[in-house]
Amino acid sequence: MYRKGEVSSLKLVAIKTNSKVLISDNVNGESYFYTKLKDYYFDGEKVTDTYHKDWFEIKTLPVKIEKQLPAKRINQRYELKEGFQVTDLTPKVINESYIDEASDFYEIKGLYDFKYETIDAGFEEIPFELTIAQEVEGEFEIIKKDFDPKYNLVDRITTHPVLLQTKPCYLSKEETYRIIRNHVKSNINPKYAKITSDYDFCFTVEKVIDLYKPYEYIVDVNSNYPRRKAKYEKRYRNVRTHKVYEAAPKPYNNYPVVESFSGKNYEDLKQNIDNFLNELMDEINEPVVECKCCKGRGVIINEN
Repeated sequence: MYRKGEVSSLKLVAIKTNSKVLISDNVNGESYFYTKLKDYYFDGEKVTDTYHKDWFEIKTLPVKIEKQLPAKRINQRYELKEGFQVTDLTPKVINESYIDEASDFYEIKGLYDFKYETIDAGFEEIPFELTIAQEVEGEFEIIKKDFDPKYNLVDRITTHPVLLQTKPCYLSKEETYRIIRNHVKSNINPKYAKITSDYDFCFTVEKVIDLYKPYEYIVDVNSNYPRRKAKYEKRYRNVRTHKVYEAAPKPYNNYPVVESFSGKNYEDLKQNIDNFLNELMDEINEPVVECKCCKGRGVIINEN
């Protein structure tokens, strides 16, 4: 443990790597926390942001932490505004820092502009206590997280929360289902597929397959009006559908329950999610038509 200062010192926690130090003043891991580290200088330099709001990057373990003091006002005065004559009762300059009711100049205060100059007040050294939570061999970067992964109990107990991204992780079935459902809805090509069930408890996608030959059928256009005489029309169907994907977040009828996304670490988890979604959308959006040679008993995938 590195210590500098006594009771009122700034408490810090750090993760040390081969090339840098990650540092935070949220030593208790509070959910709602306002960091002060952006206001400080660590051995003369400001901290660098990371993807975690409470953690910052510095080059080495700090020897001195300082805070820049507010600039000092000097030569505070009141100067007579332009257009007013200088007299014994209204001097050009009143060398006072503040004019209140007790001042001889209070009645004429409105004729003056308050002016001053500033000088650099320098820095105040901040006493601090720093605990190294862990030293990492090699390199480590705090990465941006788009998902909320889960970790096993042992890793949660033995690993600092910031370093959990390096441990095996997985998503809940509910979040896995939500990610797949939202991605398909945002990227489906309605020319080649359509969503036929879209609920929080089940999801179905069907391929739209062009028929090798339009299918003729008859429909009664007055079927919804019992008192009207039947009126039949000949219509043609140019496509048929075939179920290509279905899923549910938990058991529901005969829907398959999604398998949770998982990975050896957070980056591997994200890569596995991206790969699955890309392959799924390639399958969903791939053009399919019935084969003309075998009169629809087979299909042709990607005519080109």
